[in-house]
Amino acid sequence: MDACYNCILTFLKIAHTNMNNINKLSDYFKLLQTKFNLIITADNTIIYIASIAMISILALLITKITHNRLKQTIPVQNIIRSTIFPLSVTLGLIILNIIIIILHEPRSILVIFALKLFSFAVIINLINLLVNYLFAKRHYTIILSKFIKALLWISALVMITDADDDMINLLDNITFHFGKNQLSIWDMLHALATLIIIFIGARLLNRYSERKINHIQQMDTNIRQIMIRISKIVIFILSAMIALPIIGIDITALSVFGGALGVGLGFGLQKIASNFLSGFIILLDRSIKVGDRLILDNHGGLVSKITTRYVVLERFDGTEVLIPNETFITNSIQNQSYSSKRIRSEILLTISDKIDINQALDLIKQAIQSAPNTISDKAAVMITKLVDNGLEVKGYYWVEQPGFVVEAGNYIYIQIVKLFKENSIATPLTTQRIEVVNRD
Repeated sequence: MDACYNCILTFLKIAHTNMNNINKLSDYFKLLQTKFNLIITADNTIIYIASIAMISILALLITKITHNRLKQTIPVQNIIRSTIFPLSVTLGLIILNIIIIILHEPRSILVIFALKLFSFAVIINLINLLVNYLFAKRHYTIILSKFIKALLWISALVMITDADDDMINLLDNITFHFGKNQLSIWDMLHALATLIIIFIGARLLNRYSERKINHIQQMDTNIRQIMIRISKIVIFILSAMIALPIIGIDITALSVFGGALGVGLGFGLQKIASNFLSGFIILLDRSIKVGDRLILDNHGGLVSKITTRYVVLERFDGTEVLIPNETFITNSIQNQSYSSKRIRSEILLTISDKIDINQALDLIKQAIQSAPNTISDKAAVMITKLVDNGLEVKGYYWVEQPGFVVEAGNYIYIQIVKLFKENSIATPLTTQRIEVVNRD
């Protein structure tokens, strides 16, 4: 019975609190309605509405003209589309407000309201462009961008109606109880806004530090990658140390979380930790670098990116393979660019045994030596085996960079056909001999 009584009492308290919150919201909306009525019933409202409409039409024309003249790049188009129109309207409303003051007319509440509205539109659109610039277009970043935009518009409308103090008091009075702790909506919004601002600041600092480190040409590529990762970790830790005390979380209490994280790393997160540390090892010992030509199991290609969790291998057919960093520590990898970018490749063809074999071999070697981006003194040609139609010949050639292999091979084949024709040597063709046996 006591338990039931306590449950009923708790329910009634929650219901009473919610009714108070609903009444506070109702009072706020009544206040908004009163201010809106003042705007509508003010003197010369029709004239000011017509003036704002004319300014908006003129701003649309300015936006269209500017867009047509500056449409070279997509970022410029985005800035124009989202910023030029509200900025043009804002400037027009400022001029209208100055004219009202010069004519000694009473200041229009409607014009001031519109001026504040479009000024906030400029600021909000610029912030939205900044968020889109800092974060890649993924599902969660699109949601974050929309949430920030909605939050800013709500804040702007509250400030425009000069009800910011009333709204803060209202949100501060709407509280939720979590055990012995009490948390208001204002506290939650304040904490969320703080986290978003610090997060965006950290991303800006990350971009700046990454750009500065990448501009240090005297530093090895792998060392630059390590410096970038260390700077990101340091910025993240500093951001957390700044943000947590501001939102009211004691940093010393995180020691418990640190212990739990250690246990998690020891069990469920050990693979993630292993890949993370393996990434640093790969960069430190320089066993793999961006641009290296690797052969791993059934994958062969060029390293295009080394991240904290995986290596991006661009295969020769253009597809990309994500290989965990741990694989490069525990398995054998064929790195064809480890000590030198030079790489050997080969061509294979069959020549007839009825031609001058030595002349044919000399012409093949001449074709290899004339190929661009190859090392001519390392060219070699040899007969590998006898086949039904003649002799199988392999030509070996070295290129300065892995990316030249296909181009050089194609050039060599074309030159062989050309030289064979110039010297009246039959181009090797695959033939098949068929014998008809008469059993009668």
